[in-house]
Amino acid sequence: MRAEIATASDLQSDGFRLDASYHANEGHKIYRCLYGWVSQVPNTRRLDSIGAVCLPGGIFIGGRAKRIYVEDPNHGLPFLSSSDMLAASFDGVKLISKKQPELESLLLQQGWTLISRSGTIGNTAYVRKDMVGLAGSEHIMRVAPDAKKILSGYLYAFLSSKMGVGLIRQGTFGAVIDTIAPEYIASLPIPRLEPAQEEHIHQLIEQAAELRVEAQKTIHSARALLEQEVSFCTYSKKHDHAYTVESTELEFNPPYRLDSFYYSGYCAEALRALSNYSGEIVKATDVGYTFYNPPLFKRMFAQYGYPYMSGVDFYNIRPSTTRYLSPKQPDIELYIVRKGTVLMQNAGQRYGLITTPIMVMKYLEGVAVTSDVIRVNHPDLVENGYICALFGSEFGRRLALRYSYGTSIPRLDVQEFSKVKIPWPKDDLRRAIGEMVVGGYVKLELANDLEDQAQVLLGQALGFS
Repeated sequence: MRAEIATASDLQSDGFRLDASYHANEGHKIYRCLYGWVSQVPNTRRLDSIGAVCLPGGIFIGGRAKRIYVEDPNHGLPFLSSSDMLAASFDGVKLISKKQPELESLLLQQGWTLISRSGTIGNTAYVRKDMVGLAGSEHIMRVAPDAKKILSGYLYAFLSSKMGVGLIRQGTFGAVIDTIAPEYIASLPIPRLEPAQEEHIHQLIEQAAELRVEAQKTIHSARALLEQEVSFCTYSKKHDHAYTVESTELEFNPPYRLDSFYYSGYCAEALRALSNYSGEIVKATDVGYTFYNPPLFKRMFAQYGYPYMSGVDFYNIRPSTTRYLSPKQPDIELYIVRKGTVLMQNAGQRYGLITTPIMVMKYLEGVAVTSDVIRVNHPDLVENGYICALFGSEFGRRLALRYSYGTSIPRLDVQEFSKVKIPWPKDDLRRAIGEMVVGGYVKLELANDLEDQAQVLLGQALGFS
């Protein structure tokens, strides 16, 4: 619990707001810091309002018409929620129809800053090239800068900083679902630095955005190269459960699977491509891969300790957490992940994140991860890159989904999944695919480093840490 004192003058200056969370917010400290920064050199330092440096009507939310979802990418556009906008990849997000009413008001443009405006308030994302033309929900606030008044990267750097997020969250209101209003964002102050300083920060943010675009292109190219190798073509668009199975196709050996999804056309297409593959097919564990799923455990949360992430936190473009496991957490080493390990969520809806792989790099190394995540590892980092490309492709996803079971919340059993057979191309091709993926993750890592540099420069200029 926090305790703060609000004076009568505070109440009057803040529009007589009586909710305690507003006055206990660190936003007041940030305001004092900003006005103190200006007062140190009053003739050269200034604060602009966010609204004054944006385009007319440039702080807004998208249209609220009833959504029309489709499954065919030819007839739809990726539709980002306020959580999707934070993801490193937009694979698997819902598609909204190109005939959606008020579609133009939903589309994103490069250089905008996106702010989550309901639920978790204040999460931010910078619209990069690969997000242009995607649609965003009404739960995302758009902040469109005027290029003649401010650089987009600098505006994003401030709004995504500790100062910016603190100011944004101070304006939260609502009894059941928290939210913020465009008018409030427009009223927020933004410190103006020397043009060269703002340009430097802007360039760092732009370079980070470009690296993320390049990284995703590289990773997708690696997946496409693998699917080309196994001659996989996508036919079924749905998780089809109506499928005729010949008795010769049934497996009467352990694990004695008779559930429809195991034999469905959706998954069978991947199995058919694998069986027709002219190259070598191997059992993953026979070529050095290990599959591990730690046991369920009671989480001992504490104020400080081991950073802890759930099965969705690490899919964000900047993985972070505010939860920590106690230093006394039993068997903590079983849950800490190391660089190069491939993580695959082993529970969830089949149209969701289940089986989706990511590779652990610097920002995740040493983090404790939930037991609902399978760890796949190989002594060779490049081979980890290969299997990350494999299960990240549509071919590999269907191959892995075949091992899921259950109707309410499907799961992957690590013992059964570890028996999966995979294509094993010749060394030069396989390692080329793996190196592409590792290179993509290195670029994502570098992008985060550049954003961190931008935040350090901004904090130093303002005397705020």
